[in-house]
Amino acid sequence: MFFKLKDKALWQTLSKASLIGIHLVSCTFVGLLIGYYLDKWLGTRPWLLISFLIFGIGAGFKNMYEEVKKIQGAEKKDARPGK
Repeated sequence: MFFKLKDKALWQTLSKASLIGIHLVSCTFVGLLIGYYLDKWLGTRPWLLISFLIFGIGAGFKNMYEEVKKIQGAEKKDARPGK
């Protein structure tokens, strides 16, 4: 086998950690797009864009927090004695 079991766990943790940045960027971008198109449709420029941008940033940070908690939980589970 190319990777040892310990190396495989490291790569899995790194792949999960790479999702953190993706969550922040994608949620922010989606909030920005929703706000832009609602402003364009309803003619409320720039209020909905700003509001949904803030919601998107908040959702990105929430997703980042949840992903970090998952990674920490997995590390604590792997670090238990007797495993």
